[in-house]
Amino acid sequence: MRHLIDWQYYDDQTWESLIERALWHKTSTKRWHHSADGKSIGLLFFNSSLRTRTSMELAAQQLGAYASTLVVGQGTWGFAWGKPGEVMDGNEAEHIKEAVGVLSRYYDALGVRMFASLSDLEADRSERLMNVFKEAASVPVVNLESAFYHPCQALSDAAAMHTHFGGPPKGKKFTLAWCHHPRALPMAVPNSALLTAARLGMEVTLACPEAYKLDSSILSLAEQYATSNGGSFSHTSNLDEGVRDAHVIYAKAWSGPAIYHGKDEEQALRMSLKDWRITTPRMNGTDQGVFMHCLPVRRNVVVDDAVMDSHSAIHLLQAEFRLHAQKAILEHLWELD
Repeated sequence: MRHLIDWQYYDDQTWESLIERALWHKTSTKRWHHSADGKSIGLLFFNSSLRTRTSMELAAQQLGAYASTLVVGQGTWGFAWGKPGEVMDGNEAEHIKEAVGVLSRYYDALGVRMFASLSDLEADRSERLMNVFKEAASVPVVNLESAFYHPCQALSDAAAMHTHFGGPPKGKKFTLAWCHHPRALPMAVPNSALLTAARLGMEVTLACPEAYKLDSSILSLAEQYATSNGGSFSHTSNLDEGVRDAHVIYAKAWSGPAIYHGKDEEQALRMSLKDWRITTPRMNGTDQGVFMHCLPVRRNVVVDDAVMDSHSAIHLLQAEFRLHAQKAILEHLWELD
């Protein structure tokens, strides 16, 4: 049974074929197909969503499948995630094992979105809750963003860069730029963006304050990908240096491992770094670089209006590819022709 928890568990041939399939869906004149007639997918959202929910619902429907969505906490029981032997005498009425077990008997695949706790680093790093969900399922599970990974966004980003550059972006300079944000955010998107660029053989720079370096497990994997795919990986704590001569600036806010060691200290540090923002002068220092962001984005906090509204911004192309990429993912999980 196939699951999609993260792309690191897939070989290069499959990863590249899915990029090509997403690109095919982008250019196809036939958006509505019947390859998934009779199939169904249940989507569980423990956290809010705009692009992920709508694009996955529509991706299934355009393939001929039926999709239904549950927003956990709105018309659902509270779910318990306890270990064996734990007494369920609190507010939670149903264990996730029964919930997922039942849904597996209704649907042909399940998608789940649940963000990082930002309180237990080991649980987040090991994807404890996602693995509990996957182990309880008897149908394929698609990760719609978890504690550490966002594979749907990653495939979309890869396809968007292929489209922009007219082919594989190997050798292009990619900068993942940390940006200020009023809230502490998880690391799933930046983790996936960094790994994607490294796996594509790009010259990858992580530009972030020292305290906001991504988890060591992610940095190690990014270095491995860069080495094996003919790219490079480096880090700088100077944003202007990091974006200089870049072909891609991927802006994103994240709290980093610092949040797990002291929320007040992390917030104070984050609020002191408001100059970490993508501006027109910084874009002018690139090599005709493009601006990327997964959305939603806070204008004039993460990035200036002038950048967002310029021809160098391809964030809407990224968002469009969410639909095409998720069609490719569903076709793969269901082994459709």
